[in-house]
Amino acid sequence: MEHGKFSLKELRARKNETQEQVAKNIGISPQTYNAWEKDISNVAVSKVQALAKYFGVSLEDIFFTY
Repeated sequence: MEHGKFSLKELRARKNETQEQVAKNIGISPQTYNAWEKDISNVAVSKVQALAKYFGVSLEDIFFTY
């Protein structure tokens, strides 16, 4: 997903983690996270804050372009 300042893939790479690790830590399946990262499906509203907190960025950094 590349809508904001950082893509999910870039943020994950900065933490040096696999998709499976991120998915487990935010409580979703690896398949769901993969779909988000590839922009195949939208991030669930219930997980938006969890992603931002996990990656240590603002919501705007992930979801809004400047």
